[in-house]
Amino acid sequence: MDITNLLLKLALIGEKPILYLLLFMSVISLAVIIERAITIKKIEKNMFQYDPLELKLLLEKRLVVLATLGNNAPFIGLLGTVLGVLQSFHALAQSSQFGVKVVMEGISEALIATALGLFVAIPSVIAYNFFVRKIKTILLIYQEKKTKTGKQQ
Repeated sequence: MDITNLLLKLALIGEKPILYLLLFMSVISLAVIIERAITIKKIEKNMFQYDPLELKLLLEKRLVVLATLGNNAPFIGLLGTVLGVLQSFHALAQSSQFGVKVVMEGISEALIATALGLFVAIPSVIAYNFFVRKIKTILLIYQEKKTKTGKQQ
């Protein structure tokens, strides 16, 4: 078996596994967004109980997950689209009938993977940017109040 046939068999799996992966990624993204929102709100109320390093680490925890999902979900969606289009053209080649309908149905299903990739990425990037800005504000307030408290003593 040559490498081309092996890769073709792998590609003919189609976009379905990619769709499940993207759905899983969306659940993880949503869970991290909710967890970070709750945790940052709690930390913000009691920020002076933490030393600066501990505060920074607690605030930035899990943000890398949102950044990674936001950056990679569109590419994973695109991979699903490519695999779906390959599957569609292969089905056309194997079919005894030539018809635009065979290809268009497959391509329209494949494009769902790109849309789902963007559906995961956009909220992840928005949340990441929001949390980074919120964390910078909290740390600035923390530093300013600690500096003022230190000067008064």
